Amino acid sequence: MHNSGWQLDLLTFFLDDGAAGGELDSLGRWLRDFEDRATAVGLRLNRGKCRLSVAPGATIPEALQGIETCPLDEIQHLGVPCGSPEKMRVFVEEAAKGAERKMRMIASLPDAHVALTLLKFCAGFVSVVHLMRAVGAVFDFAGIDQATQSCLATITGIETDASAWALASLPVRLGGLGLHSCADTAAIAHIAATFDGEACLSSLVTPYVLPHAMLLNEDDTFLASLEDPRLAPFDSVLEKIQDVLQARDNYGGRGQKVWSTTVHGERRKALLDSMTEELGRSGQLQGPALALKQVQIRARIQSCSGQHASAWLYGNAEADPRLWLSPAELAVAIRLRLGLPIAPMPSICRLCGTGSADVDGVHARSCFSGGRRTRMHNALRDVIADFARRGLLAPAVERPVFSNTERKRPDISYVRDGTTVVLDVAVTFPLQPSNPQYAKRAAEKPGGAATAYATAVKEGKYRGIIDNEPNPREWLAVPLVVDTFGAWCPGALTELRQIARKSALREDRTASAACQDFFHQLSFQALADVRAGV
Repeated sequence: MHNSGWQLDLLTFFLDDGAAGGELDSLGRWLRDFEDRATAVGLRLNRGKCRLSVAPGATIPEALQGIETCPLDEIQHLGVPCGSPEKMRVFVEEAAKGAERKMRMIASLPDAHVALTLLKFCAGFVSVVHLMRAVGAVFDFAGIDQATQSCLATITGIETDASAWALASLPVRLGGLGLHSCADTAAIAHIAATFDGEACLSSLVTPYVLPHAMLLNEDDTFLASLEDPRLAPFDSVLEKIQDVLQARDNYGGRGQKVWSTTVHGERRKALLDSMTEELGRSGQLQGPALALKQVQIRARIQSCSGQHASAWLYGNAEADPRLWLSPAELAVAIRLRLGLPIAPMPSICRLCGTGSADVDGVHARSCFSGGRRTRMHNALRDVIADFARRGLLAPAVERPVFSNTERKRPDISYVRDGTTVVLDVAVTFPLQPSNPQYAKRAAEKPGGAATAYATAVKEGKYRGIIDNEPNPREWLAVPLVVDTFGAWCPGALTELRQIARKSALREDRTASAACQDFFHQLSFQALADVRAGV
């Protein structure tokens, strides 16, 4: 902060972007010293990219001559406004317009699935989160949320109602689309950034400036974020924020993630309650039919929340180009995920010719006619066998492996670390009306329906055969059960990850990359009934 000939009040750098502040004479001497040191190591300061913010009428010393000046109320740093509230408002409005233009361009792309991926990772919330951390809830970010919703509608052809959009704005791991709401997140982002900045102040400003640099109880923007009405319903989050205010410990810089996770969880709980209550108030269903439908709503969202259940949603950079959905397939898949109708009215099922194909796609996904379920089973089996083969596990596909019978042929078998592993692949639909207990189990936790099916049908299938083998302890039967929303039973996840790790060792890539690729292919195949339905 100080050296012979100069002393600054502020000096901070991030890579090649920096800010220095203090008396103009000291600032000029520091700049000359900085340029001399840079020249000594072969570097040069590009003065054309520098800005000098000074009070009106200030005399600029010779060392600072030639640098473009800007008023103090228009000062910016690292792409965020730091000046007057009015200039900050204008900046936020221009940033919102830029985000909206980007989303219109994304929505115009011919490939809907790629466009949706760009919307998630390159536009909307992610493009302005740094701005929300800087300016907080004082300014309105609702326009960006509206533009995001409009972009989703253009990409998929789906007009989302309030409940569907609330679900879409939840994280993918909670059954949403991960299109986070800027308006709902701005306050938390700013509060977390304020605490993060406070922890760094001692290394950014001089000791005599430090006592005045962070007076949280006098910071209007910070107080406005604390009093944001969108945070009012979340008492647990407000309590955590108050704890940080007192202890000055922002979870090691993870405050925004911790608080957002809590808010998202509570928002989902409130959304589930409101959706089931609204269904009851509508009077469309009564008695057991109403109760089943309410359970199915929870089961659908829980199943979409399962680990790796949504791997298909935003593709995979390493995946085969064929593992992207067509616009029609994507629209149906998104409608099913958000609980929106996939048809304008019921019709006779074209597969069985007798059942009523409801607008929610329940019959279409549970109908066994046409061989779709068998094709999905075989596709999943082949992907698993392929990865096992790449991991040098030498899998045998539907071959007799037991010494006491040739009638039972597991889908896949291989020897791993001296244990013969037999895999039995199965697909279940958690919302099928004929087995309401699966919906109840699915509503309790992600993968509940797959776990129930594995327990009821698959686990005992090979138990007696293995017990009659000469060395039963050298055998392991693993049901690989997935529901049609992509949620796997826990035992399947464990075994599939082991297969992915084996393949990663042989292909010189990380286990996480192999898992991502593996589950993306499996998730895509689990959507086979969606593609067939289209």
